[in-house]
Amino acid sequence: MFVGCVMYADDLLLLSASLCDLQLLISICYEELDELNMRLNLKKSQIVRNGRLCASYACTVVIDGTSIEFVDELKYLGWYILSSKSFKISLHYMRVRFYQCFNSLYARCSNFSEPVLQYLVNTYCKPLSTIW
Repeated sequence: MFVGCVMYADDLLLLSASLCDLQLLISICYEELDELNMRLNLKKSQIVRNGRLCASYACTVVIDGTSIEFVDELKYLGWYILSSKSFKISLHYMRVRFYQCFNSLYARCSNFSEPVLQYLVNTYCKPLSTIW
């Protein structure tokens, strides 16, 4: 099992084996960021759980008196990490963006030769199906 927490302090992702360890990691990060006069946006911070207990939320993780929200899916650098019994990411959003780009491109360039169209797809559509 691992617990992931996205805190959006310059895209910070914390991974831990338990919620207790995660609380400790968050407390350390919070104190260090406070020393640097940086603040966390707690409204954008989220926790996703993986493992056999992924659906149980028996305890809370707290920063400065505010509980961090548990979610079934969180976005981190373009990847959607899902809460499940094993580590899973969702490719749905990447596929949607790829096909939106492809359909838009094809509607404008359908009379282009195949090599030109292939070049345009590789240049503009394929990067949307990977990390951006």
